Amino acid sequence: MARCTARIRRLAVKHITPDKLENSLVRSIALHEAVMELAESFEPYPELHFELAFQSALLSMEHATAALLLMQNEMEASGMALLRPQFESLVRAFWLMYAATETQVEKLSMPLTIETARRGDDLPMLSEMLKLLEGVPEAPAHIVTQLQDYKEVTWKALNSFTHGGIHPLSKFVTGYPPKLVFDTLCNSNGIFMMAAQLLCITTGVPENQFHWRELVDEFADCFHPTSKPV
Repeated sequence: MARCTARIRRLAVKHITPDKLENSLVRSIALHEAVMELAESFEPYPELHFELAFQSALLSMEHATAALLLMQNEMEASGMALLRPQFESLVRAFWLMYAATETQVEKLSMPLTIETARRGDDLPMLSEMLKLLEGVPEAPAHIVTQLQDYKEVTWKALNSFTHGGIHPLSKFVTGYPPKLVFDTLCNSNGIFMMAAQLLCITTGVPENQFHWRELVDEFADCFHPTSKPV
């Protein structure tokens, strides 16, 4: 019986009606509002790498909310183009929290000038940050694995949407099927909640993660089973 129920749910997710997509957009907006209400009083632990990780996680969440609003207003190409910076900002946040050296953290904390921008050119890119996180025992291994899996599955499409490649150009002709928008929304929500989880971690207050977990459970319908934050 359990296998049959799981199969029915998988089949239902394969067929997304416009009404189902509209409901998912409404639920996703409610999710974003609930998370921001939770995080409104958050302050990072007063150490530089906590503070920068906190800022980078907030940047990722801002990209997610902007993508959601664009997709709600049927500007799917622009919304989907934000999923790459949403993901990159999240990986940067985890790298700052767990793997960056003091020198690297200091570089990213400096006021923006021509000189400091030039000095930041040698900071690691996405693949290297993920590799570094993999080698840090303190970094949550299950989250690092989720980040690596997400990159492996989505990276070509993310690049295509960000750089005006074949994915967005073809969709101008064929349109955006509800299933594609739904899948993108669920992926973005998963990354959004991982950023929210890191916000909780950077406060240094363990109870904050209990409230985060409550929201993950309350809004379980906003995530794919394979991308649900854990």
